[in-house]
Amino acid sequence: MSMSPLRRLVVAALVLAVGSPIVAFAQGPPPRANDSHGAPRRYDRQREQLEKQFEERIDAIVKQRLRLSDDQQVKLREVASRTEESRRVLRREEFVLRTSLREEMEAGDKADEAKVGELLEQIPRLERRKLELMESEQRDLAKFLSPTQRARYFGLQDELRRGMQELQRRRMGIDDSTVGPTDSRGFRRRGPPPPR
Repeated sequence: MSMSPLRRLVVAALVLAVGSPIVAFAQGPPPRANDSHGAPRRYDRQREQLEKQFEERIDAIVKQRLRLSDDQQVKLREVASRTEESRRVLRREEFVLRTSLREEMEAGDKADEAKVGELLEQIPRLERRKLELMESEQRDLAKFLSPTQRARYFGLQDELRRGMQELQRRRMGIDDSTVGPTDSRGFRRRGPPPPR
């Protein structure tokens, strides 16, 4: 299935912003032992430059798609930065939670029932926090964006997330067709997808 024009734009922006050197970043920092040529410092500077390019290109896409004034763009950047930091914390917590639950389930009959129950109770609480964050973000955005601009921003956020996920898969050499669907817990199903 072909990508939408916006999806292609997002992926193109990501590729142009980070370029091929990002492959090295994905593989981890360069060796620091016995390095007398300042490679770690060059690596850090290059990474900072690429991240800045990335942010500038994403800013340009957002401003164009939402038709923002300069003042709106500044305010949106502030809200987005604050909200993204909170989302990052929630993503880390969700990763730890789902990893712990997966490990218990893979233990089969040896799974700790009490721990599984505790982990399951945390899932709806985490989902409520994610919803509360989205509601808080919408209240902040409503102070300076029109409903139409907020709707476009909401859609663009989804496109950006999908574009970044697609770029990550391409960097890792993973074909979308080989990635199976997820179950109700968000885990990847094993084996071929069920027939329709």
